[in-house]
Order: sequence, then C-alpha cells, then structure tokens
Amino acid sequence: MARFACLVVPRFAIASLRRSEPELRGCPVVVCDPGGVARRDAAARPHARILDVSAEAARRGVTPGLTVVQALARSSDLTVRPLDREALAAGRSALVDVASSVSSRIEGEGSDDDVRGTVYLDVTGSERLFETPGGLMAALVQRAERIGFEAGVAIADRKATARIAAGIAARRGEAILVAEGGDSAWLAPRPLVALGPVADRVCGELGGNGRRAPRRTWPEVAEELARLGIARLADLAALPIAEVVSRFGAPGARLWRIAAGADDSPLAAVPPALELVEGTSLEYGLASLESLLFVVRGLVDRLVARLRLRGLACRGLVLSFALEDGARVEREVGVLAPTCDVKSLVLLARSAIEAAPPHAAIEAVRATAIPDRARPDQLDLFRAAGPPPARLATALARLAALCGQERIGRPVAPAGHRPEAFGLSPFALAADGDRSNAGRSEAAAPQHGDVRTAAGLALRALRPPRPAEVFLESGRIAYVRAPGLGGRALGAAGPWRLDAEWWSETACRRDYWEVQLSDGGVYRLFHDTRRWWVDGVYD
Repeated sequence: MARFACLVVPRFAIASLRRSEPELRGCPVVVCDPGGVARRDAAARPHARILDVSAEAARRGVTPGLTVVQALARSSDLTVRPLDREALAAGRSALVDVASSVSSRIEGEGSDDDVRGTVYLDVTGSERLFETPGGLMAALVQRAERIGFEAGVAIADRKATARIAAGIAARRGEAILVAEGGDSAWLAPRPLVALGPVADRVCGELGGNGRRAPRRTWPEVAEELARLGIARLADLAALPIAEVVSRFGAPGARLWRIAAGADDSPLAAVPPALELVEGTSLEYGLASLESLLFVVRGLVDRLVARLRLRGLACRGLVLSFALEDGARVEREVGVLAPTCDVKSLVLLARSAIEAAPPHAAIEAVRATAIPDRARPDQLDLFRAAGPPPARLATALARLAALCGQERIGRPVAPAGHRPEAFGLSPFALAADGDRSNAGRSEAAAPQHGDVRTAAGLALRALRPPRPAEVFLESGRIAYVRAPGLGGRALGAAGPWRLDAEWWSETACRRDYWEVQLSDGGVYRLFHDTRRWWVDGVYD
C-alpha cells in the first residue's frame, strides 16, 4: 500500500518573510495584499486586506481578512509588510527541496499569491532509509529547520489524511504517524473543522451540478452541515453518499470520501526545478554596494543551504536586479570550480557588481544558483590522502574573486615559437582516473641516486622581461645593470640564436646569453634588434 507524507508550514507568508528578514522574528507582523503597487507604498494603503498574521499578532486579535487600518486599530505596534511574491516563491521551492531530499515523487501546493506552504511526497519504501517512519519524519522536520522553516509533518495512507494530520501537527509542534490501514479510524473523531485545509481546495477546484448544486465555498458547506447536526467526520462519513451528492454536488462527494478515509486522489508528481532561485523585494531602494551585498549574502546563504540538501554545489550565480526606473539588469557570476563556500561566492558577486554597477537604486533582488555535482574524494590505496576537493574548489573561487577570472587557470602552450608566450585554459579538477594515472606516474618516477634526479638549476622566468644595460669589451659581456640586479660579468656563455616566426611581420630574432654576475646571481639575457633584456634568473 502506498504511503504519503505531508509537510506543512503554518503561517507560510509570515514564515517566508521572516526567512528573508530574520530581524522580524518575535515581532507582531501582518502581511497585506500589495494590490499591484510598489512595495514601499503597499503598507500605506489603509484598505489593503490582511492575508496572513504572525502568532504574536493573532494573540492581539488580528485575523486575516481585516484591513490594515482595522488591524492597526487593534494593535498599533504591528509591523505591516506587503506580500513578497519573490520570498513566497523561494520558500515554496525550498520546501520542495526538503521533500526531494527524501523522495523523488513530490507535489507542491499553492500559486503565486497563495499563502499556504504545503508539499506532499510519496514515501512508500523510504522508511527503510531512516530505519523507522519516525526517523523519516524527524529528518524532514530537521531539514526544514535548516532552511529556516518550522514545519509539521504527518504520514498516512491517503494524501488528504496526511494533509489533515500535518495541519494538526503544525499547530501542536509535533509529527503524527497514522497507522497503515487506519485512516478512517483516525479521522472519525476529528471535528468537522479539521476538513478546512483540504475542503478549501476541493470547493475551489470542483463546481456544482447546475441548479441543484451551485458552486459553494467551504464556510457555506460547513455551515449547512452544522445545521444538519454534522459535528464530526464520522457523522459525515455515515451519511448516504447519494444524499450528499444530491445536496452538495461533486465537492460534497469528494469531502465524503475524505472523511471516510477512502479518497484515492493520486499524487501529481512534478520534478523539482534544476535551477535554484531565491529572491526578495526591498522596502526601500538600495543605492550603496555594502547594503546590496548584505542582501545578496542572505540570498546566497539560503541557496547554499538548499544546495547542500540536494548534495550539490554552486557552479555559477545569476544576479537579477529590478531598478527604480523599471529596468531589470543581470550580472553573471562565474565560479571556476563548484563550491558551497558562501564567503567566496559573495566575493565573486562583489567583483561582478563592482565591474558593472546598476545605474539606479535597486528595489528587488533575485539570485539564481546553477547547481553542479560536487566532486567526491576517491581515496587511493597507494597514496597519502590529499586535501579534500571541496577545499581546492573554495581556494579557486577565492583566487578568482581576488585576482579576476581571467587570471586563474591552467597554463597551456599556445601556437607559436616565442619562449615567453603562454595561455590559460579553464582549470578543471582532475577526475578520479587522472588521479590514478598520476599515482602510476609517481610510482614510475626515478628514485634517489638515478642520474635523472641530479640536482640542477631551475630557471625562474621574468614576465615581462626587464630592460637592461649591457657593456661589452672585445665583443664579450663585461657589465650588466638592470632593475633589481647588476654587477661585473664573472662568466658568460652564448650566444644561442633564436630565429622564430620569420615568415610573419612580427619576426622573433634574438641572441640568448647566460651570465654569472658579481652580485652572486646567474641570469639569462637576450638581445633583439633594439636592446638588451633580462629574461630569467637561475635559482
């Protein structure tokens, strides 16, 4: 038999708002309908309807449906915030990420303006991964807390039963497990009002049967059932189904099946989005870089928490800004290696914004993370353990933030014959197969005492070469002077002629010398058609 779990976040609009603005925790907060106006003006609309209230505001008598002026009349110190659709959508996606860490079959509930935070998941067989169903529910609650939500969770045979139980669990701050085959017995003693979370959706989705059963809202249906003496779900399930259909139409039949624990609605599974998005609307336009980075860091923090739930890392960011003048601009943040280091990602974002700052104050920010598989650390039986790949990815990200993306990479030899020519290709972490090849190469390397390991001088190339003054005596180098070095020539070898790219307009014709000077250094010099240069130092 299939088993369904339901994860519910009570007061979801408030929870999503506090997730993006943690300073509002513990304050009496209400969320009102913005009515299509700017965020900064929405709270000033006295007749805007209240959509959601915090527990602190509810204790002061504020309820959804009141206007802003009515709510402020009941409690003058309320914090009024318009509905933040960016934060609401991000919170709904984050709940899906929590569910996807347990199951691959997930159904989210709610539209753009819906303030309900509910997600269903098929957990058939998933209990084995957590030893017990209780362990699975505890994992869901802990992972929801990790992304900033306090959620209630329940498991049952029917999706609707799991939703009703999860709503009760969210109010009590606990998890509820309905025994297999026990949905009807668990539902029977519940009051009729327990149908509310699912009945609103049923009455909204299903219409009536023409004149006999016009479309009704759940409060209207509940009031009529109460007049008939229906107080518990067992009373509703005891009615003849034909009479319920005759009076209430298709919604009544569906509610009857839910109350009887016989609703077989399937799970409308939708795969989670590949890209992770976090966003927030700002109360006032931001014009300073530091204020903007404070907001960006919060978005990146939440994105990284969601990436870790999926076992992934961030391969890139796309920052989107809505400006005061109505324009929307984007900044792409490249990451050399997938990482979950928040500090490095914020540094990279800072560099991208500083390179092309927005031309107007910012009213909304959205950050999109491009996920990628984090490279696992495959240990080698014949080599000592090296640094974890995650630390190397973090170091690359920080270097790119400090030095610039174009200066970090793997050196490659470009086409041509000039000794100083080089190029950079994007740095890629070695695959496990490459590591094993590296281990065999090291094993095959010559041991101490082999003539191939004899100590020798290493040339440290100077890029760019330093201009030098060279004094000759009888055609031999006698004295060399250059920035940072100089002295009499104690010995010299050369010249070695290089004649490269003679077929092009930028032919390379040089004479190279190796010179030991009285300052104790050994240097490589070359002379082209114009002057002398110090090309390298032997260490």
